[in-house]
Amino acid sequence: MKNSKLVLFALSLMAFFASVQQLPASVKADPYLTKEFTLSGKGNLDVETSGASVAVSGVPGDQVLIEMYVKRNGQSVDSNDPEVERLLEDYDLDISKSGNTISLKVKKKNSNSWKRGNHLNLSFKVQVPTEISSDFQSSGGSISIDNINGDQAIATSGGSIRVENASGSVISKSSGGSFSLNDFDGDVDVQTSGGSVKINGMEGKLKINTSGGSVTVEDISGSIDANTSGGSIRAKLLGIDEDLTFRSSGGSITAMVPASIGLDLDLRGGRVNTKFVNFDGEVKKDMIVGKMNGGGYLLSMQSSGGSINLEFMD
Repeated sequence: MKNSKLVLFALSLMAFFASVQQLPASVKADPYLTKEFTLSGKGNLDVETSGASVAVSGVPGDQVLIEMYVKRNGQSVDSNDPEVERLLEDYDLDISKSGNTISLKVKKKNSNSWKRGNHLNLSFKVQVPTEISSDFQSSGGSISIDNINGDQAIATSGGSIRVENASGSVISKSSGGSFSLNDFDGDVDVQTSGGSVKINGMEGKLKINTSGGSVTVEDISGSIDANTSGGSIRAKLLGIDEDLTFRSSGGSITAMVPASIGLDLDLRGGRVNTKFVNFDGEVKKDMIVGKMNGGGYLLSMQSSGGSINLEFMD
């Protein structure tokens, strides 16, 4: 009987520790460092990071709150840990305000500390006024932007990029990592050497150039110019009110459009697949040029080797 109670107690302890380990990091971790600033009018955010992830979110008011989180060998640390304080001496860290510009700059002085089993991982949560522009330069680590209005410039050599619930403009240049954008009002220019591009819910001018990775766009109101040297393109277009251009050097291109919409079509590829009801023009195995439902805005889809697929929605 006594042994049974001991077993039950041990199992209860194991379940408790397992549940603690499964708690979200946001619940368990406290910021290692916190800084606050006040802006007067529309501000600017200047971010330069080396390996650290940054999440920026817009909130009402004129306050800026920057929280730095630190993990050592994958584990959250205490702000009074002297070893972590010593390891942070290997970083150049600048969190400051000049005029109406907030600077967040972090750079590692050397890359030798990880060899001693003391690898630090830094991440930042930044709350800013909703009206703000930003300039990101990153050599790694993810970047996320949520609920801000302004001009956002992003340059990264790696790490994912995510923009949500925002407006203004986005210019993004990446050597790798995925790019996703949801619910955006304004113009977007995405250039990437690799990684997928996903756009869902946007009103404005969209331009995409990628050397690899798939491109997916859905629910876009405005012009689209999407080019990829490899990978497929897939577009679901609920309404078309500007000319649309999709080009691929090798992958397939698939577009879904309303069956009743009028379009000028220029479709060229290894093979063109579609079924028309009301079309006037030239149809070949690898080319379709003409007018659908009397014509309208131009839909151009061209692939050097992949198939072209035009599908219809009721």
